[in-house]
Amino acid sequence: MIPASRLALTTALLWFLAASLVGLLLGLGLLPYTWRPAHAHMQLLGFVSLMIYGVAYHALPRFRGVVFRRPGLALFQVLLANLGLLGMVLAWGLGLGIHVWGFFAFLSLVAGSLFVLLMLEVLWG
Repeated sequence: MIPASRLALTTALLWFLAASLVGLLLGLGLLPYTWRPAHAHMQLLGFVSLMIYGVAYHALPRFRGVVFRRPGLALFQVLLANLGLLGMVLAWGLGLGIHVWGFFAFLSLVAGSLFVLLMLEVLWG
């Protein structure tokens, strides 16, 4: 398993735990509603997307019978995805403003686009 897969799967599980905790605190009224979109993104971008990244980096090259050629770039992509998500979560939860959120949302977009390009290379390269 390449390091990007291991990191993506590990952080996916950690985002799931963090999102569950935020959901519980929201439900108990201990966090303000500004954390609701943060909670949703922790579940969807944090748990779901990172789980997909981790499984895809491991499985797709094996399905194709090829060696994954860019493990360093994949690791960068997973780190960028985590950074973008962390920034968006904090920007929403702490009310840091649309410009801060937008910057980190852009990082998440770049990370997702990079994942698509890496997987297209595996599928068609």
